[in-house]
Amino acid sequence: MFDLSSFGAAMAVYVIGTASPGPGNLAIANTSLSYGRTPGLTLAAGVISGSLCWGAMTAAGVSALLMSNAQVLVWLKILGACYLLWLACKSIRGALSPNTVNLNRVKARQSRTLGFYLQGLGIHLTNPKAALTWFTVTTVGLSATASSWASFVLVGSCAVAGLVIFCAYALAFSARSAEPFFVRTRKAFGLVCAAFYSVVAAGFIGSLL
Repeated sequence: MFDLSSFGAAMAVYVIGTASPGPGNLAIANTSLSYGRTPGLTLAAGVISGSLCWGAMTAAGVSALLMSNAQVLVWLKILGACYLLWLACKSIRGALSPNTVNLNRVKARQSRTLGFYLQGLGIHLTNPKAALTWFTVTTVGLSATASSWASFVLVGSCAVAGLVIFCAYALAFSARSAEPFFVRTRKAFGLVCAAFYSVVAAGFIGSLL
């Protein structure tokens, strides 16, 4: 049986952590702004898939074993830092390029969407903080006597909430009615994203020193 108060507290922790600015939702926002709704939603699907992978591993106890291995954690942080720095460079190039939002959207519609999905998936799978967030959620939401099915119900509920939040970011930043504002702020937003990715990457590297 669920302790409803603990379950609600865990959901609140997940929703607040997911809705607040982070590598995943900033990447969704930046992609939606630059390339349009479909690429944004595709990247969002990748992010939630990565989050669900960590959630399922946490519920099964696998991620606890991985994260308890110091070598695995070190390499995960290095990989995550490199990936975030690559995203930062990509954001800077996009921000400093001519204002070609509409052209980018046409190209995105003509290209395969697998790259956007894999980018979103990579953001979460290489982020050790995603695993730590899931540890917190399950610690708050589940008691020591909770059954295994309760873990997966909690993970599934969080996944649905994450899907709604990430898709909302994609829809908001790709909305035609908001396009004039986002076009004016595209360069500044891209640079902010790049700075954020760089700071998080530096934090990963700094924690290894």
